[in-house]
This record gives sequence, C-alpha cells and structure tokens, in this order.
Amino acid sequence: MEKKRILLVDDKALLRDALIDYIGTEEYEIVEAATGEKAIDLFKNEKFDVVILDHNLPGMDGFKTLQLMKRLKPDVPIIGLTGELTVEVREKYLEYGAYDIHAKSAIYEKLIPTLKDALAGVKPPTPVKGKPDYVKIADELKEQGRWEESALYLKEAGMEQKLLGNKDKAKELFEEAIKRYLRAGRKTKALEVEKLMED
Repeated sequence: MEKKRILLVDDKALLRDALIDYIGTEEYEIVEAATGEKAIDLFKNEKFDVVILDHNLPGMDGFKTLQLMKRLKPDVPIIGLTGELTVEVREKYLEYGAYDIHAKSAIYEKLIPTLKDALAGVKPPTPVKGKPDYVKIADELKEQGRWEESALYLKEAGMEQKLLGNKDKAKELFEEAIKRYLRAGRKTKALEVEKLMED
C-alpha cells in the first residue's frame, strides 16, 4: 500500500521529531519544513495528501502560508496547530480553508483522529459567517470531546456578557468554562478565567 504523504511545518525541530514519532512512519511518509517559505516551495513542487501547519512561524506565519497553499492546491487538507488557541485564530483558519486547527496542548489526543478524517474525506468544521454564536459552538465542540476549544468559546461568551453588564450570566459561563478547561487538563487557563471573574 502506498504511503500517504504529510508535509509537517513547524520551526521547532524537537516538536517535529515528537510528532513524527507520534504519527509514525509505517502508514505515512513525512516531509519536514521549518518555515512557511520552505513549505510553500515543497508544496508547490511535490504531491502531499495533507499538511500539518504550525501557526507561529518565523517570517511568513501560518495564516499567510495557509492562504498561499489554498491558492495553489485548494483540495489538499491543511490542519493547523498553535501554542495559543484563540477564538479569532480558530475562526480565521476555518475561514481561510483549513481543515481544522488544534491547540498544541491537545494534539496527542486530537491530531490522529483529525488526520484520519481529513484523509478519508470527512467533512471539516464549517466556518461561521458573521458573528459566532459562542455558546452554540462551545456545545458542539463539547459534544466532540474538544474540551479546551469548548471552554475557549464559553470564556468569550462570558467576557461578552460581562461587558454588557450581565454579571450573573457571565459568572455562569465563566464557571462552566473553568470546568471544561480543567476537564482538558488546562489548569493555567482555568485560573485565567477565575481572574476574569474576580475583576
């Protein structure tokens, strides 16, 4: 059976090595790139079945790399990775045509299923048109077992309610966000939300 080809783009060699060990080379041929520029060069001239793309790259960042790749070969699925996942980064990646994006803290539980789905042609998450319904998206992500992303959207909803002066609703959303961050093993993130409740 012919191996699927993965282009792995990350500026940190240690993370690339860890991901190669994790993904394995029995089913996949993994080609590495440390910069967006190098990735574009490889992507343009070689055939890949999927791309795993870090967001925080030196020089050309993940957003720009993603946009150029989608112009070159729109059908190749691209999975984003980021050390600091925010609602804005997630929504922008989906809007620009990424198959999905994960926080690096969750890749060891999320990356392989996403990779397999992308290669099998499973439909990716749909980008939101207009203003996202944070609570609805949080619930959908929770159903998928994506606790950190779910908490992220609840935190955003809580901040919005806080700004609107709805303190009780904000508190309720923040408390649920804390529970979901803790469920994801993200204690530091839960503490950040606790601080938002105190302010």
